[in-house]
Amino acid sequence: MADASIDTAQSSLLEAPTETATPQTPAIVQVAKEYGVSPVRQMRDIMGLRFGARKMSGAEYYSLRLFDPARANKASFTGQNGINALNTSMNPPMAVPTRAFVGNKLLYTELLAKLGIATSHTQALVSTFRTLGTLPVLKDAQTLVDFLRNDAKYPLFGKPHHGSLSEGSVRINGIDGDELLMANGRRIGVEQFAKDVFAQYPGGFMIQTALDPHADMARIAGPAVGCVRVVTVNDGTGAKPAYALWKMPAPDAMSDNFWQHGSLLAMLDLASGTVTTCHRGAGLEMEAFDDHPVSGVAVVGQTLPFWAETLQMATDAHAVFPEFGVCGFDIAVTPDGPKVLECNDNPSHMLYQLASGKGVNNADLAPVWAAVATRQTKQLARLKGK
Repeated sequence: MADASIDTAQSSLLEAPTETATPQTPAIVQVAKEYGVSPVRQMRDIMGLRFGARKMSGAEYYSLRLFDPARANKASFTGQNGINALNTSMNPPMAVPTRAFVGNKLLYTELLAKLGIATSHTQALVSTFRTLGTLPVLKDAQTLVDFLRNDAKYPLFGKPHHGSLSEGSVRINGIDGDELLMANGRRIGVEQFAKDVFAQYPGGFMIQTALDPHADMARIAGPAVGCVRVVTVNDGTGAKPAYALWKMPAPDAMSDNFWQHGSLLAMLDLASGTVTTCHRGAGLEMEAFDDHPVSGVAVVGQTLPFWAETLQMATDAHAVFPEFGVCGFDIAVTPDGPKVLECNDNPSHMLYQLASGKGVNNADLAPVWAAVATRQTKQLARLKGK
């Protein structure tokens, strides 16, 4: 049994982000004071961006700093609801029936591995009802406890086999008696961890071998993997990259999702893999850095390792399912090269807007999205004509 010193007050697993709150009066006043934009003008701008394809909420207006007079081409920015609609135009369900399969992180990565595309390795699956051939399936809490004590190869990374925003993710560096040693410094009882997993994800929770970042990236951002997000498109002429960015985890984070406090986003030059901008936070709290704020190592101007291989891996993985119009790949760049961790069929271009300071419907990208959507419109017409 775990002793009373083991941390059980919080869930072992990363919780989902809270919804962005509606801006409060102090923020509105601060914008008026620091940027010379009156509250009336702020409200008028918000209303102008709320309708049509942009679907921008008031909270997103502030998060994306659209109050800043220096922000160019504000009409090219899009809220999350507009992003969802944009992605649906490129991945319409009728034309892309494989969305559910790709959204299953376990089955998708197992398929890529069989095809020779490097991915993360799953040691076991937690599920009360699934069977998966020779892959160990842990069907109750005691079986999970036994696996963690006797069979697991540490370090581990766990996550739900469906989901987004890193919800439910956890990195476990090792085990010490009845305690799991978490990457964020916490110690969690083995029984408590198993209880949390089965309470929240009884239908599917992946336990994988944790990956380490390439030394060049660890030197900048620390020992946790910060994925490269490569967004690819297919307008009917083959898969190709549209943009890429680097999600750098906070020093005490267990995953790289940007909503976690202290995480950074770095925009990458698509041709070279060189960091062009680096930001932390959003809205009035957004900060720009040339050097990493914790390690002090230069970020802007650094070129990521295995860049050509990373882009090739993303396009190869997209080409396995060419019916997709847009995909967002999270790729870990390890000492052995890039590995695909998952594919997002509804990639959040909000990350691009935050990292680049540009709207996702800017002059460079809008024609790309339009060409993909046109291809899918034609495909839908053919399907409906059958």
